[in-house]
Amino acid sequence: MDHPFSRREKVSAGAYGFAILALNAYVCRELFFNQTAWMNSMHGFWIAIAEHAGNRWFHESWWPYWDGGIPFEFTYAPLVPALTGLWANLRGIPPALAFNVITGALFCLTPCTLFLAVWVLTRRPGYSFATAVFYSFTAPTQWIAPDASFRWAGIWDTRRLYTMAVWDEAPHMAALALLPLIVLFLALAMRTRRHLFIAGSVGFIALASLASAFGPVDTALAAICLVFAVRHNNPGRRLRDDLLLVAGIGIFAWCLCASYYSPALIRSIIAATGTHGEGRWDLGSLLALVIAAAGAYLLFRAVRRYTSDWRPAFAALFGFLICSEPVLAAYFHHQFLPQPTRYKMEMELVLAPIVVFAAGIWIEKLPRWGKVAIILAAAALAGKQVIVNREFAKSVLRPADPAQTVEYRAAIWAAKNLPGERVMLPGSVSAWANMFTDVQQFGGGSWSMAANMAQVRGLYAIYNGGAVDFNEPPQRDAATALLWLRAFGATAVGVSAPDSQEYYKPFAHPGKFDGMLPLLWSDAGVAIYRVPSHSTSLAHIIPESSLVTRTPADPGDVEPLRPYVAAIDDPASPHVDFAWVGTDQIRIQTHGPALEALSIQVSYSPGWHATIDGKARDIEKDGLGLMWLRPQCSGPCEVQLRYDGGWELRICRWISLIAFVALLLWFGNSLVRAAVTRARDAARP
Repeated sequence: MDHPFSRREKVSAGAYGFAILALNAYVCRELFFNQTAWMNSMHGFWIAIAEHAGNRWFHESWWPYWDGGIPFEFTYAPLVPALTGLWANLRGIPPALAFNVITGALFCLTPCTLFLAVWVLTRRPGYSFATAVFYSFTAPTQWIAPDASFRWAGIWDTRRLYTMAVWDEAPHMAALALLPLIVLFLALAMRTRRHLFIAGSVGFIALASLASAFGPVDTALAAICLVFAVRHNNPGRRLRDDLLLVAGIGIFAWCLCASYYSPALIRSIIAATGTHGEGRWDLGSLLALVIAAAGAYLLFRAVRRYTSDWRPAFAALFGFLICSEPVLAAYFHHQFLPQPTRYKMEMELVLAPIVVFAAGIWIEKLPRWGKVAIILAAAALAGKQVIVNREFAKSVLRPADPAQTVEYRAAIWAAKNLPGERVMLPGSVSAWANMFTDVQQFGGGSWSMAANMAQVRGLYAIYNGGAVDFNEPPQRDAATALLWLRAFGATAVGVSAPDSQEYYKPFAHPGKFDGMLPLLWSDAGVAIYRVPSHSTSLAHIIPESSLVTRTPADPGDVEPLRPYVAAIDDPASPHVDFAWVGTDQIRIQTHGPALEALSIQVSYSPGWHATIDGKARDIEKDGLGLMWLRPQCSGPCEVQLRYDGGWELRICRWISLIAFVALLLWFGNSLVRAAVTRARDAARP
């Protein structure tokens, strides 16, 4: 790493890299040609973003389709949906197929970036190739923290392909594919202080962050480990200088993706994660953090006794921290990071070089015939695993038509028969509905980025009536659910029976609406009921005293909802016309005497602005996180609402634009300076 690579080294590495790419592409090749339909997954969710995003990537915009409406930036990390939309437009193919192509590319890319990083840092192409192959075709997590019961054969599971193609880990894998490059460029930046490596670190960290929220977490852990490992290699280094460099790189990277990591979004992620079982921080989390930190420190001290090389020190530190998260969760039921089981993907990535290079220490001591035997046995085993992975891929990547699913039929019926109305759809129907239609849902969004926690509580109440232990009587369950449905303007509710084709079956009492609500549609165990209401409009004139002033403390806390629901369903209340003008404007028209309060069942955001007859009106937030205002008019009244993102998102957009231009200039300048330096060196006698 301290002197340039020779032509022979580059050719050798290129051949190894091509072989890795070819092996992985061979295994997953159907992803590049077939459209699949795993309705248990969130694939439809990401495809829907790609389908409906349009030019939202480049300006502040409202997303009316999920959770009662949310800022577009609150839908999900944008990289995979954006790449999906881009590829679909470039190739003229359906977004569903484009998503599979991006998934296949990420499946192939991750072992390639792992090989590249390990090769550059070690200059050992053979071991680097073995590392990438081990990562590609084994699942060591199934020996250490298995998903189900322990099996010796679990290490041969095709877990990486399964989690990506059948489940929900494509964005996570996108961040993971960039992690080896982040480690490589951060290490080179810290050791050389060259602008090219610093700029590269900034760019890769920003891309990983735009891929998944796991990206910045993985980066932070890797950066901390690198700071201490590199300093161990050179005790004379100033810790402060390295910390400042890493902090500066991190801040620059945040500036690049600030529009999708605004302070408001970060607060929402923290709040939403804290309400989930795998994300809640408690004393057990503190204990887990102390155990992980203490173990990492002791391991680091042990490694220092045997080598002064920073690379094994980093591998030990980073590997221990990453592995401790799923291991502590599996055996002690404590975690210091949200969603600990999902860090098994990182665990498999960091274990591959550790296992291969540790085995190499023993292999190097063998006689020549022993080394040959080990290589032949490893090659035979790898060949068998390629075949096993290929057979599994053929079984799970077979072509499938989503139009043959109940998710498709339910969404199409709702969009056709309930146009412009807000609908509550269950489980996997909700996750896929907007891939097929533009139906506006009460749910549908990602819980981990929820902008309105009152809506999250309401969704839980509709599924379970508000009871934590799922023991709510069906009649009370139904009454609680109806209050939440009306409070958020849902005029229909979909329910999946235990024997339905819908995957998740989230209702504790799926029969609770039978005989209580009119049945509108039923197919394959999924039924859609009409929610009785005075009006299907999302705007209502009500007494100000009827507004929800207190946020419900939990899903079962419905007392604040009762006066509000009674007011919006009062037959004597004035009729209000509500209409979307595009997705960023709303037009509301009503007529009546002096109007007290106008309740708008759309999620509040500082980006919304209201005018009446050209005069601005303040928009306020009620206890449900919805909008309301004082019209201060009588007779005919037209209210115009316009969404512009608000000052915070607009500032973040400008920060991202300025940072992007600065990075391009910096990167270009670094390339020019590097070329000039090479030319000068070549000119010297």
